[in-house]
Amino acid sequence: MTRFPVRPHAALRSVAACLLAVLAGFLSPAAQAKDWDIYTLGGREYVSDENVAKFYGFERFAKQGDDRIFKHPSLIMTWKIGSESIYVNNIKFNLSFPVVENGGMAMLSTVDLAKLVDPVVRPSYIRKPIEFDTVVIDAGHGAHDTGAKGPYGREKDYTLDTSLRLSKALQARGFKTVLTRSEDVFLTLGQRVEVANRYKNAIFISIHYNSSGAQASNGIETYALAPQGTRSTNGGSPWNSPLTGNTSDAENIALATAVHAHVISDIKAVDRGIKRARFNVLRGINKPGILFEGGFVTSPSEGKLINDPEHRERLANSIADAVVRFKTAVGKK
Repeated sequence: MTRFPVRPHAALRSVAACLLAVLAGFLSPAAQAKDWDIYTLGGREYVSDENVAKFYGFERFAKQGDDRIFKHPSLIMTWKIGSESIYVNNIKFNLSFPVVENGGMAMLSTVDLAKLVDPVVRPSYIRKPIEFDTVVIDAGHGAHDTGAKGPYGREKDYTLDTSLRLSKALQARGFKTVLTRSEDVFLTLGQRVEVANRYKNAIFISIHYNSSGAQASNGIETYALAPQGTRSTNGGSPWNSPLTGNTSDAENIALATAVHAHVISDIKAVDRGIKRARFNVLRGINKPGILFEGGFVTSPSEGKLINDPEHRERLANSIADAVVRFKTAVGKK
């Protein structure tokens, strides 16, 4: 077992600040917990459940079989040994590596601790404030690239309409907006990245809708770029080459958390989780960015809902509100 130092912290902001409400509630790390205790298992580094509970100062920590429950008045986090996901305030987060067992303790990889748990539990401690006044909105697909097709319509039309609505909603909240496309035209993924990278003091949101051969598939999922050396949520080999987008790993997951959790709460959608992937539009951007999947156009029920302009308006306003709260949680202090 080795140890590495971390900087001391005076207070931790509740995940609820970034997810659902104005800044309220704090987690305070135990004063004596100045170091993480690192265990190397199978060539990978892990931190124990007990160390995490102690460092973040959770008021209650319980072991129930394979389950681990961390409680604070404004935050509940749960792990399960063997699981590839954890839950924070009932929001699902897909891990880069499963939770493992060692000596009766549940162990979380240091990659997931640093790249997921820490930015989510205390977004105010991201290495530097995220200063932005502009949101680059990317409407997925376009022209001959229709995207997913459902019984009620095409993805390219829904993404454009949602993006236009989101642009208006954000402008009404004081943000500048840039659309990668504002009409039914085709842009390569590289062109979308080029547009995004022109703007400083900005974040990036790519709007998509989902499809599946199984009509029962439904729900919302949100993607951030997979950290270097990890697999995407949906499989593939670990990617060890550095990507431009990985310079904002912590910011990416904080933005994904804010948007995903707020939308799930607002529209009461099925939670398919916050996931990791190496989509081209996320790999090359030089700013915090996410890809948002607003539901399944192939689902008879959800497809009908997506086809409703009022639903897309609600979705746009929910994302815009989440951006406001994200800025409050991680912006300049």
